[in-house]
Amino acid sequence: MTTPATTPSSSGGEQDQPWYWAQFEPGRRKDVRMPPGGDLAALRLGLTVAAGQAPQMWPFYRTRVDDALASRGQVPDRLVAEHMSLALFASHQQGQSRLMHRRGVRLGTATRALHDRFSQEGVNSRMAAAAQARSMNAVFYHLRGLVSQLAVAGQPLDYTRLLADLRSWPFPESRARAVRTWGSDYHVWTAAPAN
Repeated sequence: MTTPATTPSSSGGEQDQPWYWAQFEPGRRKDVRMPPGGDLAALRLGLTVAAGQAPQMWPFYRTRVDDALASRGQVPDRLVAEHMSLALFASHQQGQSRLMHRRGVRLGTATRALHDRFSQEGVNSRMAAAAQARSMNAVFYHLRGLVSQLAVAGQPLDYTRLLADLRSWPFPESRARAVRTWGSDYHVWTAAPAN
């Protein structure tokens, strides 16, 4: 069993390739050896398998793993966050004809759009549960429910921003900033229409 490493910069950056969701094109296969939707199926394994444990996901990771951490059986939090983001994106994108990654659409904004389709009380409850989660596994669990609803509504989300939010989760001050942003975007004040 691996344990997450909790250092702010968990060694190494990313490769010079864009994140998977930023280059994904619905309906196009990048790898002709893989059946249509095969890459999304491989990434959805991340919903139930821990980071680094599904060989099918390895080609999609961009986070480098420090040899010292790997030799101790530790998985950097940065990789765990990327793993979670890839799995959530694949779940969200499944069956969609348009791209479900949209730059600038943060979690609070995307989730607020669910009020047109789902009960506001239910969405509020899911959003609060995600915001109050203290561990990466707990927030991942709650985000899965929100992403399922986003998929039903066809509501895109900025996965690069979500990745940054997840990478901040192990650090209380950074997590608090992410949660405040979710909250302010979710409960944004809008002027009443003029009569």
